[in-house]
Amino acid sequence: MNYKALIAATLAATVAVVQANALDESVPAPWFKNGQGPAAAECKAGIDTDLEKKGTPNLTLQCAMVEDGFVGVMQNFSASDYLGKRVRFSALVKSQGVEGWAGLWMRIDEAGHPGVAFDNMQGRPIKGTSDWTPYSVVLDVSPNAAGVFFGVLMSGKGQVWITDLRFDVVGADVATTGATQSNKPGNLSLSR
Repeated sequence: MNYKALIAATLAATVAVVQANALDESVPAPWFKNGQGPAAAECKAGIDTDLEKKGTPNLTLQCAMVEDGFVGVMQNFSASDYLGKRVRFSALVKSQGVEGWAGLWMRIDEAGHPGVAFDNMQGRPIKGTSDWTPYSVVLDVSPNAAGVFFGVLMSGKGQVWITDLRFDVVGADVATTGATQSNKPGNLSLSR
């Protein structure tokens, strides 16, 4: 009998159980789990209770296998207090074995026009394994905005944690990070 293989399998099973028990899949309101299937159903979102016991409040996303789609946690609110302002959603993010990508995200909707401004960090993704690193997304809230939506998402296998979450109004000296829908066509002459 191959005892080394048996011991390794036992240890791996023990580690998997410990990690699974450290994740409380309840998400504190007004946050809620979201995503696109099958990852939204198969992957986990919640609180890493081991990290919380050490004094770090957090939200975490965890996918044990590669799944199509993405999993996330998010919240949304009325844009009324932020009309015409530039806003930043920021957090410290830690990642472990992210094989696809992860990112903070934010979207500004107008009535009947979702996504007039949007950034999900796909162009500057969080990948692999990293310790706590600051990230942010910055968007302009149009004067006609109806809602602000924001959160964290992950596509693929791995785990991410976020803590030290902040939502701030910032000045024009802070550059926006995402795309904004224009209300008129642009560069029809194809100039460079």
